[in-house]
Amino acid sequence: MKRTSHTAALAALLFFSSVVAAVAADDCVDHDMPFETARTSEERLLGSDDEAARFLANQPFSREIAATAVVNDAFAPSLAAARVPATLLLEARQALAGAIDLEREVGAGDRFHVRYRQTFTAEGVPIGTAQLLWFELRTKVRGTIALHRFRPNGGVERLWLANGEAVGTAPLRLPLDVINVSSGFGMRPDPLDKPGPAMGPLADPAPVAAAAAPEPPPPPKEEPLPPPRRPTLGGLSAFGGARDVFDSGRPEFHRRRPDPEPAPEVAPEPPKVEAALPPPPPKPRLFMHDGLDLVAVTGTEIYAAADGIVTGAGPNGRYGNWMQIDHPGKLTTVYGHLSAFAPGIEAGTRVSQGELVGFVGNTGRSTGAHLHFEIVVNGRTVNPLTFPGIKRAQLTGADLDRFKKQVKRSLEERDREAKVEAAILGMLN
Repeated sequence: MKRTSHTAALAALLFFSSVVAAVAADDCVDHDMPFETARTSEERLLGSDDEAARFLANQPFSREIAATAVVNDAFAPSLAAARVPATLLLEARQALAGAIDLEREVGAGDRFHVRYRQTFTAEGVPIGTAQLLWFELRTKVRGTIALHRFRPNGGVERLWLANGEAVGTAPLRLPLDVINVSSGFGMRPDPLDKPGPAMGPLADPAPVAAAAAPEPPPPPKEEPLPPPRRPTLGGLSAFGGARDVFDSGRPEFHRRRPDPEPAPEVAPEPPKVEAALPPPPPKPRLFMHDGLDLVAVTGTEIYAAADGIVTGAGPNGRYGNWMQIDHPGKLTTVYGHLSAFAPGIEAGTRVSQGELVGFVGNTGRSTGAHLHFEIVVNGRTVNPLTFPGIKRAQLTGADLDRFKKQVKRSLEERDREAKVEAAILGMLN
């Protein structure tokens, strides 16, 4: 007999001895104390012979499972037909919210690939919730969309798009699916600021009389030449005596110098008459543009930027058909120039992020079909394009490099599995 059996027998003997003694003391017999109770107490204290076997039988393990299939009529039934847990459909729908509608934008002929992690018991019974590792969807409407689970340094494990952008809904989203900004947030000229009514043709400028030519200045008065005088050779003579001044008698000494020729007269230039220039055009008036102008054709669907309550919906001056939604955290969004509101949208209506609330139009003070969109925080407008709540996290640097390598390994592994599966099918056929 094993040592454990001896010990168990001794323990049982002691236990029943105490029970018998207690019953004898009470002068009664306890028929409610079954043998299994004693055995349970024994195993709790001393263990059992098959304890190791029981541990192995309940030892869990995890496996990665992949499924690839073509969508038949709808995505959810096709996923179930591929024996993919329903919890993964919910996780994928939440992760892809705002990127694609799995019910309306996935149809027959689209393909999907799912890889997930599932925990099993030793007997192969699944336990716990399956965890999505990789999800790839090839659609005719939105192209290929892929999700990959990844843990950045110092962060938590979560799903990311193939470009390194975090999935899931941001606190706030832009109200159109396709964003085309025609006018940003900040100071700008008024697009409707036009000049006043025409004032008629300008009168021709009054003719300017030509100025009379000034009289030419009188010729310079000729002054008489001084009388000729005899040249004076004065000074001392070579002999030390004074030399007499004498007249040589030559005629050139008595001839007058010729009169100078008068300068040619130059007529003065007439004064220049400058034509009158038109006044410069007035500078455009600037004003503060408190939101974004998103260009779209009339009738384009507008979606709520976040969960909230509609606090206004109707005509509102320069906004045309206008709507305002209040959100938690003293945050408000404003939508202007709508052509129409979605059915049921009115003041007091509660809406969810991504819910249809209206349609793009050209009402109010507008120059063309577009949506005017504002974000107001604590009563002040902010730039929607730089508002932190409207952006998702993005992998960068070393994290992005590791993520890209992981995605590459996943694609290579799928290719290897596809080759093995094709080889097996070829052998069976």
